[in-house]
Amino acid sequence: MNERYCQAEHCITCSDEAREARVLHIDQEQETALVALDSTTTDEVDISLVEHVIPGDLLLVHGGVAISRLEEGDHE
Repeated sequence: MNERYCQAEHCITCSDEAREARVLHIDQEQETALVALDSTTTDEVDISLVEHVIPGDLLLVHGGVAISRLEEGDHE
């Protein structure tokens, strides 16, 4: 694979980077969650790609979509 793809700190397609987010509230019907990106910023994200999301989960979010669940020791 091209080194540019492996070393980029953000998505070379959309210039977005994946961010950690803590789940605050879930809307099961819409498959969305209200998440905290930091102590002052919240956002609504699509959680349809990650199974069994519950409040308190730490997710990896890219482009408004949760792409995986993180374990507490996984983040920096």
